[in-house]
Amino acid sequence: MLKRLLIAALCGLLTAAAPPLEFTPIRPDFAPSAAVYRERWHEEGARIAAALERLAGIAFPDQPIEVLIRDGAPMTSLDGHTIRLRGGYPINVWRATMTHELGHRLAIMLGRRAGIDDHRALYLFYYDAMIELYGQEFADHVVSFERRIPGPYDYDAAWSWALAMTRTERQALLATLRPRLGWQDVAGAGANEER
Repeated sequence: MLKRLLIAALCGLLTAAAPPLEFTPIRPDFAPSAAVYRERWHEEGARIAAALERLAGIAFPDQPIEVLIRDGAPMTSLDGHTIRLRGGYPINVWRATMTHELGHRLAIMLGRRAGIDDHRALYLFYYDAMIELYGQEFADHVVSFERRIPGPYDYDAAWSWALAMTRTERQALLATLRPRLGWQDVAGAGANEER
């Protein structure tokens, strides 16, 4: 598995990313957004996927993920095979949302412990992935936005829980959640301890 991750990271610098994503507009008027998102994924997907895999410590399955472009809140299906995105996102909103929803695909694969739901599992590596991909200011802006999302889920509490830990503490907790797939801890090495 580690060999696959290293090969995927190296290949990702040269080609399109894994996992394969199929961008599907649910209506003809969403076709332009699907085309833009497909191009963005071609340009940035390898980096996004590699950062998420490295920091989560698990690889994406080879199965394609269908990304439905529509009007409505973003979400990932319970099995992780379908992502729903709103059409028309500006580039930075797309980056944050795509990274978040794709991160759910990995969070689903993590083992569970009491008190750690899908968002808490996601936030153990999503924040660090955003910093690596787009910088600290970007990551902090996304956290600030997500803390204010209304609805039945308490994003603010989940972020407070995750960010109360350092990166090393988040990685240590992730190691206890990962399925035993022969992975070594590659994400924590040389990590910034600030948060």
